[in-house]
Amino acid sequence: MPLFSKLVVSALVSMVCALSAQQACADVRIDIKNESAEDCSVAFNARVDKTKWMTVGWYVFMAGEEAPVILKGANDIHDVFIYHDCDMSHKDNAELKEAWVKTNLKFTDFRPMENEEGYEEVTFERLNTPFYTISSPQR
Repeated sequence: MPLFSKLVVSALVSMVCALSAQQACADVRIDIKNESAEDCSVAFNARVDKTKWMTVGWYVFMAGEEAPVILKGANDIHDVFIYHDCDMSHKDNAELKEAWVKTNLKFTDFRPMENEEGYEEVTFERLNTPFYTISSPQR
């Protein structure tokens, strides 16, 4: 096999391996916008592989702030659930999930923290798009 052909095959194999690795462990970007009049803390519950979940928080968004969050290790936006502490009201058709969050500190958990001291159970809502807006409650 000529040297040029070997180089081309080697480059193609490297590219396919790199693309496969990215798909197997992709990160998820979520663009958050806080349209409420108060600062809001946000937490996520996301699938990181076929059997494991990660719960991570707190990302604080000031009133009017807009910024992305990158969930490292999450694979698909449809396997991400969101919770925030600003009077979260769920859509009628929303898929909900209960999970435990640390009540007062930043955290990343790869195992359920059910009934652990300093944790509380909250209701997360499944994301359908990579964009999420925190709105003021309807009064």
